[in-house]
Amino acid sequence: MSLRRRFPVLPAVCLLSGLLAAQAAGQSFWRKNDRNTFIRNIQFNFNIPSARAVGLGGAFVAIADDATAGMANPAGLTILTMPEVSAHFKESRFKHVEFAGNELQRDLRKEFKNDVGSQSYLSLVYPHGKFAFSLYRQELINFESSYAAPGFGSVFDYPLLDPDEFALGNNTRSDIQVNNWGLAFAYQPTRYLSLGISNITSTLEFRFIEDLFQQQFQKNRPDRIFSVASNSSDVRYSVNFGLKFEPLQLFSFGAVYRSGPRFNIVNSIEDVRVDDLGRTNILKANQGLVFKVPDVYSFGVALRPLESLTLSLDMVRVEYSDLIKGLDRNLNEDDRPVSIPDFPYSRWVDSDGVQDLVLDDRTELHFGVEYFMTLGRWQIPVRAGFYTDPSHVVHTTIESEALQPLFPRGRDEIHGTFGLGFVLQNKIQLDTAVNFSRSVSEFLLSAVFRF
Repeated sequence: MSLRRRFPVLPAVCLLSGLLAAQAAGQSFWRKNDRNTFIRNIQFNFNIPSARAVGLGGAFVAIADDATAGMANPAGLTILTMPEVSAHFKESRFKHVEFAGNELQRDLRKEFKNDVGSQSYLSLVYPHGKFAFSLYRQELINFESSYAAPGFGSVFDYPLLDPDEFALGNNTRSDIQVNNWGLAFAYQPTRYLSLGISNITSTLEFRFIEDLFQQQFQKNRPDRIFSVASNSSDVRYSVNFGLKFEPLQLFSFGAVYRSGPRFNIVNSIEDVRVDDLGRTNILKANQGLVFKVPDVYSFGVALRPLESLTLSLDMVRVEYSDLIKGLDRNLNEDDRPVSIPDFPYSRWVDSDGVQDLVLDDRTELHFGVEYFMTLGRWQIPVRAGFYTDPSHVVHTTIESEALQPLFPRGRDEIHGTFGLGFVLQNKIQLDTAVNFSRSVSEFLLSAVFRF
């Protein structure tokens, strides 16, 4: 989540004061909900899941010489000479800022934090001659988010809304998990070249709820006027292809293509309306959406100027635009409504043909250094690295005082990483790592046993 996750929807509600009558413009709000809030902040775990790789700044494609190679670069499995099992654990803290503006404070924002701990990777590797096989489970997304913004939406001009009597607000909760179950196969046709493929079955558990509410200042509780909820599960298939070329002991090159699964999810939408007689009517409908995990292309080189020293550099291209392909990205600031007889009562036709919401593909650079020290029977590798994290949040291209705060451009980040390991006679290996940036901090622990 990844999944990285900050995607506020645009409330478009017209409230009528007196007799508690509220007429929500459901047709306007409806078409905003194919851009669910979770997409703006979701954290995808495209980094290699092991503590060793994270300590190296995630620059591991050209190295890929441990049990995580099935996901990192399946071609690297052929370098292993003994069967091994590995387990990896991760504790993450996500921080995100949400818009909470109102008429008096249009730029008001609130920071929210969520902690998630999990077993992020588990694998078994069995090498045999020029072949190698691996079974693994990878946690691609484990994302939780919750926030409440009482002022959300109040920057809009509602001529029938008395700001002294009513306030708009938004409550959102997300719980999204994607697990990859992989079977990897690698083959070394020549001394210098290895090829690999991972066949992956991906499972999705998608829990999401977003409530838009209004509150009279005289009342102690808010009244829900619109909600979107999803409780979806899906299973999809994808593949990873890897290549590793090592013409010299001091140099290696790696390349990986990871296809992202395309999940189907269903939203249940409720529009709560109160008529002139004070009677509450709830209009319901379902909305089918596609949640596409971005495809990833990775290229890396590793240099070993000394037997105990390794330098690695990766370039990673993430096609984040996959997330919003097929969704309606035109805000009805410049759209023309066309009435239809059934709920949600209208559809919208874009007037200028310009996409009002965009999400760009981004390229990350990863760099890492690993140095092995020896202490008796133990080898102690020390690692450090960093990687760039270009902004990849949905933002608006419209110069609008109302929309710019809701869909702002994100900020680029730099992640710093550090790691430490302990290796006993190449049989037992323990690794730890930390990854820290402005919005994400992680602690990882990995254990590898060779037999």
